[in-house]
Amino acid sequence: MKNKNLNIITLLSALMLLLPSLCKSHEIKEDTIEKIIQEFIVNNPDLIQSSLDNHKINLEKQKVQKAINALKIIKNPGVFQKNANITIYEFFDYNCGYCKSVLKVVLETLAEDKKLNFVFVEYPILSQDSYIASIAALASKKQGLYNDFHSSLMSLKGRISEKEIYKIAQKTGLNLEQLKIDMKNPEIKTQLLQNREIAKLLNLNGTPAFIIGDIIYPGAINKNNLKTIIKNFRES
Repeated sequence: MKNKNLNIITLLSALMLLLPSLCKSHEIKEDTIEKIIQEFIVNNPDLIQSSLDNHKINLEKQKVQKAINALKIIKNPGVFQKNANITIYEFFDYNCGYCKSVLKVVLETLAEDKKLNFVFVEYPILSQDSYIASIAALASKKQGLYNDFHSSLMSLKGRISEKEIYKIAQKTGLNLEQLKIDMKNPEIKTQLLQNREIAKLLNLNGTPAFIIGDIIYPGAINKNNLKTIIKNFRES
């Protein structure tokens, strides 16, 4: 049915493009051909609608794939393992309770699966403090402590504040003076903007959201479901 719909759309498009030349070369009246096309459309409304729906779906798939390809280029931090054959992306916010609830799932899965990469996509959308936390986290990469700092921020119960951000940074072993200098790097804001633009293309309106392959899994996920998704992806 998909190929048939595609052929119909192609045929109608070709007829419309060739209409002027057909009228001249074969002396077929333009209004006659238009009438044939109109009658076909009227007599096959379901088929036409199905073709248009499929076309819309294909365009959406192309948009999603383009966004995912762009996401792969951004140097977001994460856990990268030598023999990994799958990469998972997580869009999150440090003030998102559901994001915090899946931290244990993520860490345990990474510890058990040595062929898994996990990318942390900073997507602060809940508050200004979330935004500051993301800037601080990305700045901590300069001191090589992003993963530790990220886990500590996500482990904090309740809403995070700017005061708590620096308190946790110090406990993590970060040099606060250097951290604050690195937070002013304009590349960090650019990276957050890029993440936000990709989230927009993917129609992500909340956190967490996971991307595995070319499939988006919105919302919190438990360990069993995550392992099943990974297994199915590897077998596909």
